[in-house]
Amino acid sequence: MGVNIWGQSYVDVTGANRFSSTRALDDFNNLKNVIREDEDLIENIKGSMYFNEIFQESIIIFKGNPINEKAFLRYNSYRDEIEIGKNNNQKKANSALIKDLNVGAQIGSELFQAFSLNPKKEDEISYLIQIYSDDNFKIYTQKSKKFVDEKPAPSGIGGFLPARLDDRIRLFYTSQAITKPVELKINKKSILNLFPEDEVKLKKFISEK
Repeated sequence: MGVNIWGQSYVDVTGANRFSSTRALDDFNNLKNVIREDEDLIENIKGSMYFNEIFQESIIIFKGNPINEKAFLRYNSYRDEIEIGKNNNQKKANSALIKDLNVGAQIGSELFQAFSLNPKKEDEISYLIQIYSDDNFKIYTQKSKKFVDEKPAPSGIGGFLPARLDDRIRLFYTSQAITKPVELKINKKSILNLFPEDEVKLKKFISEK
């Protein structure tokens, strides 16, 4: 499977699929998984599965190389999936990118990369968003949604607090010597202490966030 083959196809702004060959269509479909109906949008739960619900014109990346193909993507932070749409007006997704260490995506200004984070489950893949990079190391964030079940309200209020999806943010880093992401504490001091030789650049980066 080659990048040049995938480059023969694209999804235009009207949402119409255009492929110059059956081979190109087959290769594009190899990137997709069907989303099962029982995993449809969660109802009766406070909050959203998305930080951004809009499908954005995006770039699919295979083995570090961008595919010459327009695609509309959005990140489902609850399922940890990159969903595929036909245009930016679409509300419901029927397919998602396959989870593969060689497949990533640029969605808007965010670069999503696939990693194996669980040493006990090497085949379990998660998406991280690269937020900083230089010659020495890279910093990533993981933006997920955690399900919190319904529970009794605090004493005196009565009733129940509804089930909800809470935001969960984690930081990771890699370096030339450490290729598997390592989790970082989310505070300025821990980041600067870990990379003292890059303190000036990091302070500038943190101040801009």
